[in-house]
Amino acid sequence: MTLPRRGRGRRDNGLDAVLWHPLRDVDPRVGEHLLDVLAAAGIAAYLEPSTDVDPYTRGVSLPSPPSDRLFVDRARRTEAAAVLAEHGGPTVPASPPPVPARDPVADDAAFAAIVAAFEAEHGPTPAAGPPREDPPPPPAERSVLDLPDEHFEPPPPPPLPVLAPASLYALILILVGAALIIAPGRLGLSVDTGLVLGVGALIGGVGVLVSRMRDRSTDDGDDGAVV
Repeated sequence: MTLPRRGRGRRDNGLDAVLWHPLRDVDPRVGEHLLDVLAAAGIAAYLEPSTDVDPYTRGVSLPSPPSDRLFVDRARRTEAAAVLAEHGGPTVPASPPPVPARDPVADDAAFAAIVAAFEAEHGPTPAAGPPREDPPPPPAERSVLDLPDEHFEPPPPPPLPVLAPASLYALILILVGAALIIAPGRLGLSVDTGLVLGVGALIGGVGVLVSRMRDRSTDDGDDGAVV
């Protein structure tokens, strides 16, 4: 789409392009001449007033002195730069965005207003003093982690009971009887002889233990008269 030329707004040279490239800023007094030069070379171009954007307020303003930004066909930007270098006028450097000057008095007044608003809501701010160290908490408030590590020591085991001679002989008979039944050959006996002697030893040992248990139950009974 071709845009018509008009005043200080957007002006083109009657040619169109798919993509545009901002080539440089030019003096508005030679902008129309540059459009004609690029049109003679068959390069699409248009002019648009340059603008400055404030970095703080994001407000848009025109630079001083005013300038026009020249856009050319992106595919032919190198050729357009060469044409302007030969026939174009001087370029206009883009003016840097204005940096607002700092006012120390205004900064101090703003800080004082912030402090006054804070004190009105939360009370006066205490004056800064030397740092102090808080005392350690009382013993009742100490954490369990602060207590010394205490190891639990179990009591010594009770001594082993001493077997009575009769109970000891009964256990020996049981062990000998088991050995005679399982491996009679190691004792120089036949299988039948070992079986007979082993069973006899087992019966004798078990009998002694049973009799010992009966004697204990009788001793633990009531000593009163039996009806």
